[in-house]
Amino acid sequence: MKRLIAGKAAAVVLLGAFFANILGCADQLQINELKDELSSSKKQLRLVSQEKTELSQKLRKQDEQISTLLGLGDKRIENLSYVKTIRLGRFTGGVDTDKKTGDDAIKVFLKPIDQQGHVIKAAGEVKIQLFDLAAEPADNLIAQYNWDAEGISKQWYSGFGVSHYSFICPWKSTAPQHDEITVRVEFTEYLTGNKFDQQKVCTIKP
Repeated sequence: MKRLIAGKAAAVVLLGAFFANILGCADQLQINELKDELSSSKKQLRLVSQEKTELSQKLRKQDEQISTLLGLGDKRIENLSYVKTIRLGRFTGGVDTDKKTGDDAIKVFLKPIDQQGHVIKAAGEVKIQLFDLAAEPADNLIAQYNWDAEGISKQWYSGFGVSHYSFICPWKSTAPQHDEITVRVEFTEYLTGNKFDQQKVCTIKP
């Protein structure tokens, strides 16, 4: 009987130690999880603090820029080179690109002119329309071409005292039936948003 009681007591002690060990492990897991969460929270807090610092710096720089621009006023634009007008080069006219059957395109030379009278490489958009005004009204628009700022930058030429944009505008379908083509060019400057247009009558060799 005594042995049975002693055995039960020992079993109870072992069982208690087993559950204590399990609870201890569970507590340690919870502690580790809490440590991980705390570490992650600290890291996120550092990132937020860094982003806040960077944002504050950007806002401060923007405020400084705004104050500078307000201080300059209208004279800021006056001291920049901007387009005052546009001109079409005197060589704007028909070209025979394949050297076979007469003119098959119009080559347009465009010169943006600033307030000082100089040709400048101004950023903007270009629209070119070709008209055969001797044709029927419904058919007198031969072709239309459009270039954005990135597109016209590839058409710029400067050298030997000459600066201009140049554009090749082939006939869209059939060649015009008359030898006078009206070229209309519209230039929209990005700096000021102003639009300029010029047109020229060109004689071609159909």
